[in-house]
Order: sequence, then C-alpha cells, then structure tokens
Amino acid sequence: MTQARPYQTTTDSSPVAHPVVKPSQATGAGGKALPEPYKSTGNEALDTLAFLHLLEQLKVEKRSGWIREGVKKPESIADHMCRMALMAMMIPSTAERPLDIPRCVMMALVHDLAEAYVGDITPIEGVPAHVKHKLEEEAMDSFLNEMLGGEGNRQARERFRSLWEEYEARETPESKLVKDLDRLELVLQAVEYERSQDIRTLGTFYTGSIPHLEHPSVRKWAESAMEERQQLWAERGRGEEEAAQLGGVKVGSKVDAAKANGVANGHANGNGTHA
Repeated sequence: MTQARPYQTTTDSSPVAHPVVKPSQATGAGGKALPEPYKSTGNEALDTLAFLHLLEQLKVEKRSGWIREGVKKPESIADHMCRMALMAMMIPSTAERPLDIPRCVMMALVHDLAEAYVGDITPIEGVPAHVKHKLEEEAMDSFLNEMLGGEGNRQARERFRSLWEEYEARETPESKLVKDLDRLELVLQAVEYERSQDIRTLGTFYTGSIPHLEHPSVRKWAESAMEERQQLWAERGRGEEEAAQLGGVKVGSKVDAAKANGVANGHANGNGTHA
C-alpha cells in the first residue's frame, strides 16, 4: 500500500513539501514555503490516513509568538487547543447566558486546525487578515474536500466545516466564548513562562488580549491571572515595570468602552440603540 503522508518532518519539526517546494508557491508562518495542497488519491482509506497523519503537525508545530520571544520548549498548537477545550468544559451554561458547551469544546479543538498546514501566523508578521484567512480557508478546503472527501467521512467533513466557519464568523455566543478562551489561554501561558523562565518581554501578549475579554467567567479567571502576574513581578522587584507594560489596560476594558459608547449613542438618538 502506498504510504499516505502529506508531509515529511525535519529534525526541527517543520513541515516540508514532498516533493520539493517551488519558490513560486505560497508561504505560511515565518515565511516558510508551503507544500502543494494535498490531492485525493481516489482511495478513501489512503486519503483518511493522510488526514490522520496531518494532525501530527498540530502536535509538533510550536506556537510562533513564544519562539520569537525566546521561550525554551514552547507549547505546540495542540497544547493550546487542548487546554482551551478543557476550559470550555468549565464554563457554566445559564438561563441568562445559554451555551452549547459540547459544541464549544469541539470548536476549541478545531479552531486552529488550518495551522497544521499554514503554521501559526502571528500579527507581528504583517500578513493582512484577509490573506491569512484565505490561506487557512484553502487549507481547510484541502483537508475536507481532498482528504475527507469520501462518503464515509461526510459527517466528519460537515462537522469540521461547520465548526471552523462558525468560529471564523464570530457571530454566535459559542464562537465568541471560544475566542475569549483563545485569548485567556494565551494569558495563562504567558504568566507560566514568566514564572518558569523569567521571560520579561510579553507585555503585548496581555495588552492585545485581556481588554477584549467579554464572558464573565473568562474575565474572572483573567483577573485572577493578572493579579497573580502582578504579585510575581512585585516579588521580583519589578512591580513598576509590570504596570508600565500594561499601560493601564484592564481586563475587558475595550469591551466595556464599546458598550458604554453604544449606550451613549443610543441615548443621544433617544431610542436606546446604536447610531
């Protein structure tokens, strides 16, 4: 039987095309040339096996931001998604905020699936959002139409597609919660690296995430994490440095400001709605 592996893996666990990548091909995280997208062999078993092997990349591909900051043995994409999924299981579903928690768990495990092909493209790389989305959308098309295109994978294909597109659209309560968990997981990991490796350059990881948190449970956890960070830096004699990094940014501050602005606009219009 022909071996169904979309990639070979180098000693540094970076995906390499098989056959050799051409310079004209698209680039992913870190400017790495991407292999040609997988094409179905016409054999459902082989194509499914290719997808199962592809998932290894989530285990070995490291999160780019940590690499850039010199973190030793940084977490993988799969590490990140696993903790998010477990946190999703901890969120209460209430009458005031009903949530489909099993769907949140699945969405957390699917939201970065495209990174198995394109890698973890971070904002600092300067890739426009629409370009990043297009690369990831094309990766998902390859996964679902070429690897999982057989009739036996129809339900899986539909499930993956629905979850990923819902997360990207960010319109449902479930997708908004999962984005909150994505940001919170980053915060927790940053605190842990600061504590274990004395990393001192992660200020933007906090300022780019905590002000956008919206769900009450996630905000409560984030506030505890930020208090823990403040205490850690104070104990190391760097309290002022920690405060300067944050620049007054608070958990949920941008969300609260947007809501206040909406209320103000509504009052100005005399109807309680946005202008």
